[in-house]
Amino acid sequence: MRTTGPVARAEQTTSAVTSATDDVKAITKAVAYGLRSTQSRPQTVAEITAKLNGRFDDGAVVAAAVEQLESLGALDDVTFARMWVEDRGHRRGYGLTRLRQELRRRQVPEDIAQAALASLGERDELMTASDLARRRAATLPAALEPAAVARRLHAYLVRRGYNQGLANKVAINVSGLARHREWD
Repeated sequence: MRTTGPVARAEQTTSAVTSATDDVKAITKAVAYGLRSTQSRPQTVAEITAKLNGRFDDGAVVAAAVEQLESLGALDDVTFARMWVEDRGHRRGYGLTRLRQELRRRQVPEDIAQAALASLGERDELMTASDLARRRAATLPAALEPAAVARRLHAYLVRRGYNQGLANKVAINVSGLARHREWD
């Protein structure tokens, strides 16, 4: 038999308060987990959301935790994309194609990725690819034929995210193959 008097209302209120307290504890745990995760390396909102979904069953808890992490500044896709392009594009010399693929893989929204990649517009792709190819060529065996050097440099540059045409042009110039005219 169910009562509807003051005792029943008090029980319902107590149940609601207990549920809210449990939610606050779960959100606090989720935020702490998210903070620990982002301390080791910067991560996107999608990456943290996936991690939290794997650890916490309640979608509302995950959404609240992600919102708190964003308000704390621990999660910011714009900053992540800018730092990623700075590190991989400017420091490591990756090409536009590879950077775009990596940002997509990390589920950075397209508009944010495009804005971050726009900073590469200032960079001279030909000069960067040539520098990378020269450094790579210096590590190859000296006995290699120019055609073999050109093939290896071409493959290396394509793996780094440069388009086929640019990689071909740089590989021919750096390998000295243009002087030998052996390139297919």
